[in-house]
Amino acid sequence: MSLKPIKIAALFGSGIASGGVFYISAFAIPAILSPYNYKAEGQGQAVLPAKALQTQWQHVYATGKRFFPSLFAGTSALYLYLAYNVPDARPLYLLAAGCSMSIVPYTLTVMMPNIRKIQTEIKEEDAQDALRLRDDVKTWGRLNYGRAVMQAVAFLAGAWAVVDSS
Repeated sequence: MSLKPIKIAALFGSGIASGGVFYISAFAIPAILSPYNYKAEGQGQAVLPAKALQTQWQHVYATGKRFFPSLFAGTSALYLYLAYNVPDARPLYLLAAGCSMSIVPYTLTVMMPNIRKIQTEIKEEDAQDALRLRDDVKTWGRLNYGRAVMQAVAFLAGAWAVVDSS
């Protein structure tokens, strides 16, 4: 049996994962943070109410939470299968699988405190809540780049393994 379809599927999955996670941080988060006023003295004021910002972020987060974990797991499984069946490229495929699945511990240990802060219930709308929430969402976007990098490394390691073992 040819391993070519499995190699293609693994690379395709890694590419989608890397690009999708990067897109969220580079484009989706700045878009939901964009309603903002800048005062003359340099102090910013959030225009979007905190509850609306929280709801928009939650939608982006929940959508990613539904889509990406199965993609990461499937891609990792494909890389592990390739590592087993292509001994000369095993280290690269294991690196790709490890990077793909490393998102889970990274999210749980590095990102979860920030996620919990964003998800904290907003009882009253005030400027401080909105500014705090904006900062928390910005931080989440920066932390999310770490996940994009892990997926990019998985993709590059997988691509290198495919090219090296062909």
